[in-house]
Amino acid sequence: MIAVAGFKIVPDDTLIRAVNGKLELNVPPKISTYDKNAIEEVVKIKEKLGWRAVGITVGNTDRKSVREALSMGLDEVIAVSSGYLDVPGTAQAMAENLKAISPSLVVLAETTTDSSTSALPPYLAELMGFNLVTYVRSMRIEGEVVVAERSVGTVEVVRAPLPAVISVTGEINTPRTPSVKQIMESAKKPVKQVNFSAPLMAELKEVVPFTVNRKRVVIEKPLEEAVDQLINYLKGEGIL
Repeated sequence: MIAVAGFKIVPDDTLIRAVNGKLELNVPPKISTYDKNAIEEVVKIKEKLGWRAVGITVGNTDRKSVREALSMGLDEVIAVSSGYLDVPGTAQAMAENLKAISPSLVVLAETTTDSSTSALPPYLAELMGFNLVTYVRSMRIEGEVVVAERSVGTVEVVRAPLPAVISVTGEINTPRTPSVKQIMESAKKPVKQVNFSAPLMAELKEVVPFTVNRKRVVIEKPLEEAVDQLINYLKGEGIL
């Protein structure tokens, strides 16, 4: 049986800076933070149940990042190169390439660090015809069923027949740090390169930083008078 981890290669958000009113996105790429939780969970299934662990990434197929995913324990990666894709296009690219290998389980992060839509798992589940379980904080496979705990304000336990798409939160596990040996061995693992394009339903035109213009109001009076003036000012601004 096959378990698939979806991951996205994104600009390193820790290095992004605002320059002249725009975000500087020309920074090194990395695997989106929570996608490492998806990879870790699939590798754990491989180790426990003997399934094959496959990764799939769409968009940027940076070789170093793909190798990092392989070094974490994936057996192979399907790297789908494309230009900018919206969520439906990304789901279509994944579905077209996954149907050929008939996975029993697809694990995705609940969100990515660049777009944070949380929309990909349901899109993919619909295209694949799989059951969908979201916001999963722990899971296990029991025969042909996945049993999952969901964080939805409270915690609920659900059972879903395989095949299924699962979206996981960051609390599900702690991603492993590959050893030097695993990093070296990752270069020998197969990477299937695929090209994909699709018409856009929505297009990203511009990314700008959120800015707050401070009022820079300074009140220099005795404490009681300053408090009264501050309250009146806040009332005037509609804050109180």
